[in-house]
Amino acid sequence: MDQARVLHAVRRAAMSVAVFAIVGSALVPLSARAVEYGGVGGRPANPRSGNPRTESIFIHTLNPGESVTDGVKVLNNTPEQKTLLVYAVDSAVSSGGAFACTQAVDEKKDVGRWIVLSKTEVVLPSLAYEVVPFKLSAPLTASVGEHNGCIIIQEKKAQASGGQQQGGIQLSFRTGLRVAVLVPGAISRKLAISGFSVERKPTGVFLLKPAVKNEGNVSVDANVQVTTSYFFGKELTRNGGEYPVLRGEESKWNLDLARPFWGGWYKSALSVSYDANPTAQIGSAANEQQVTLRGPAVWFWSTPAPAAIVIECSVLLVLLGLCVGIMRGLIVRRVVRKTWVTRPVRSGETLNDIARSFGISWKALARANKLRAPYALKVGQKIKVPPTE
Repeated sequence: MDQARVLHAVRRAAMSVAVFAIVGSALVPLSARAVEYGGVGGRPANPRSGNPRTESIFIHTLNPGESVTDGVKVLNNTPEQKTLLVYAVDSAVSSGGAFACTQAVDEKKDVGRWIVLSKTEVVLPSLAYEVVPFKLSAPLTASVGEHNGCIIIQEKKAQASGGQQQGGIQLSFRTGLRVAVLVPGAISRKLAISGFSVERKPTGVFLLKPAVKNEGNVSVDANVQVTTSYFFGKELTRNGGEYPVLRGEESKWNLDLARPFWGGWYKSALSVSYDANPTAQIGSAANEQQVTLRGPAVWFWSTPAPAAIVIECSVLLVLLGLCVGIMRGLIVRRVVRKTWVTRPVRSGETLNDIARSFGISWKALARANKLRAPYALKVGQKIKVPPTE
């Protein structure tokens, strides 16, 4: 590796940060909130009342060559003064198709280049904020569809004493606000199910793994639902939620399914619903062309929980006992029907007397003759008894 590449790798590592929340992430259900990490963060300064998503995402529609002014509210909710860097970068796609932001050292090719901030460094006292204006301009060459970028807020770390570079890499945390720009034209909102599988983890928990491909030119909010049912069709549970699927990307999710208590065969089926109307936008659905895609059903086997095994074994033992009792009864009735003989009850005989004379229990004799309490016999009444020879 040449020296330039080494220096570039070191710079990237030095700028590595932990992103607490990138709004629009495909890993978490949609919500509107400020983006903050450790008390430092920001939010759009001018949210629109008709679209709650603008409380956490900058959403603008610009024709090529048009510009708009906006502002980012930079927050310091810590008990001490902070110096914060504010800068724009392009968006990226993390593993699983989630929304992410590139590093400051990466070349800007899209929305990161379209944003010009009025300042790039803010000093904020404790529990204070400042609105940093910026201008967003779509170039004449901007293609139709959705373009994404980020405004990053990052704490500026003090230089080591004496200006000497210290060994190792010093990490700082950053937060990112998504900037979504729609360039009008032939808008296509189209999703396709690209895969679905069920994976069992060593802990017994199952991972439901749907995958959805965005074949259009704008991001689409998809309602992803996985319905898991018992083998006889009764629904066990549903997993999923509403997630953004980014333009031209494939999103994958790992949804946890606790091990079913009773065990056995189960079926999981995937469905994906979204608004295909090209006039729909982020946080503003048209609700006129709802499309529901249905993926393949996946069957899987789950071992029962330990408590379920005890219950099931107990039930099986009871059923086994009942079966044995029924089989014995059938065998006895067959023997009685084929080998026992009929004789009349004599004067003074009781059921117990007759049973004792043949060496059997009175209960067996009563069952063989279908007698009921009080088991009284009449002289001359014909009953079946074991053969004497």
